[in-house]
Amino acid sequence: MKIKQNYDLGKYMTFEYSKSKPTHNWFWYKEGFAPEIVEYAIGNSKPKIILDPFCGVGTTLLTAKQGGIESVGVDASSLAVFISKTKTENYSKEDIESVKSFLATKIKPEEGVRPLRWEFELFDARAAFPKRNYNQILALRNAIEQEEGKGRDLLLLALLSILPQASIIVKDGGVLKITRRKRALPAKEIFKRKVKKILEDLEQNEALEPVPQVFLGDARGLDLPEESVDLVVTSPPYLNNIDYSKIYGLELSLLHMSKAEAEETRMRAVRSFIGKKMDVQEMPPEVGEIGYRIPIIGTYFKDMEQSIAEMYRVLQDGGSTHIIVSNSVIHQTHVLVDEILAEIGERIGFEAEIIIGAERIADVKPQKIKTRESIVVLKK
Repeated sequence: MKIKQNYDLGKYMTFEYSKSKPTHNWFWYKEGFAPEIVEYAIGNSKPKIILDPFCGVGTTLLTAKQGGIESVGVDASSLAVFISKTKTENYSKEDIESVKSFLATKIKPEEGVRPLRWEFELFDARAAFPKRNYNQILALRNAIEQEEGKGRDLLLLALLSILPQASIIVKDGGVLKITRRKRALPAKEIFKRKVKKILEDLEQNEALEPVPQVFLGDARGLDLPEESVDLVVTSPPYLNNIDYSKIYGLELSLLHMSKAEAEETRMRAVRSFIGKKMDVQEMPPEVGEIGYRIPIIGTYFKDMEQSIAEMYRVLQDGGSTHIIVSNSVIHQTHVLVDEILAEIGERIGFEAEIIIGAERIADVKPQKIKTRESIVVLKK
C-alpha cells in the first residue's frame, strides 16, 4: 500500500465548489464532492464507461456526461436516484415550455383538487415549517402532481431543493432540529427563483450525450455484468453514525408522500449508523478487535468489503476505483477508514494507494484527534 499527499485535491472533497456550477447546484448536498475529483480520476485513466455505486446527487454521472463518457449510477436512496436522473437527463423545448407554463398559470393550486397528505416518520411535517410555507409547499406539490412528462420532474426537484430554506429545521450532524430562531424564506417565492435558475441553466447548455443510466439498488450486490466498466468514482457513506434517510427525510417523504420509503432505503444502505442490524459475525480481518467492541465499525466494513468485491467484479482488467472517504472517530476511537479499506481491497485482489487530500481536527472531548479525508485508489 502506498500513501501520499495531494492537498490540492482536499478542497474538492466537499460539495462547496459545486455551489457555483450550473446543474450541479440544483440540489445542495453537503455530503457530496466536487466534479474536479471526477475529472482527476478521468484524467488518469481515459475511461469509456464510469460507475458510481453510491451516486448521491449525480456528481460523477453529470461530470461524465459533460465529458462525453458513458456512465452508470446506483444508489440505495430513491431520492438520490430521482435527483441524479433529473440532473443528467436531456430536455426538449417542449419540456422547458411546460415548466414555463406552470410558472405562468399553475403556481396556485387548482380549485377542487384534494390536497395530498404529507407523511414524515420523525414528527408531523407541519412542525418543520411556518404554517404559510407548509400550505404553499403542499399546494405546489399537489399542482406538480397533475403535470406530466420530464417537466414535472424539474418542478419536483425544484420544490424538494427549497425545503431547507423554507423550513425552521437545522441539520445538525445526524439530527434534525427545530429552531424558532431560524428565518424561513417564503416558499412560493424561493420555489419560483429556483425554477427560473434551472430554466436558465437548461437554456444556456445544449443537450449532451450519452445520458447516464441510473438505478435504485444496493452497492453490495450490483446488477451489472462482470468486467463491464473501466473506472469507478464514488464516495460511500462515511462511518459517522449519520442516517441519511433521516437527515434528508423531509425531502424523501415529500417525493413519495409517504414515510414508508425511509425504512426501505435503510434496508438497502451500507450500515454506517447505529440502528440497523449490528451483526459482526463475519467481520473482515483487517478491522481487528474494535469491530467487535464497537459493532457499528464491524458492520460498516463488512458492508464495504462486499461493495469493494462488487467493484472488483464489474471492473475490467486495468481499471481502477477511486473511493473518497474520511477517517472517523467513533466513541473516542480513531478509525483509519482509508487504510482498512485499502487493506481489504488488496486482499480482494487490487493494488492500493491512498491519496491524502485534507487533514482535520476532530474535537471529541476530552481530546482533539487529527483525522483526514482521502481517496483510496484501487487498481485491478
